[in-house]
Amino acid sequence: MSTPSEDAQRELEQRALRNVRTLVDKIESTEEHDARVQRRLLLAIVVGAVLVAATLGVVVVRQDKPRPVSIDPAKLPPIQPGPPAK
Repeated sequence: MSTPSEDAQRELEQRALRNVRTLVDKIESTEEHDARVQRRLLLAIVVGAVLVAATLGVVVVRQDKPRPVSIDPAKLPPIQPGPPAK
């Protein structure tokens, strides 16, 4: 098998370097895109957590407090002494 000439060898090396450069550019653009997606996702999670916390806070603050039951002894029926009659 014959060896390629120097020009052909140089052309093959340049093509290989261009292919590597293209792959590196693709990887970099993919990493940049992934970083943007991760930032958006983190922002969405933080905003969601703040909204949930705010909603829980509003529910707790606006929740009706149990009103104390006042018993007026004058309105109670008379107490029967001893066990109830059968």
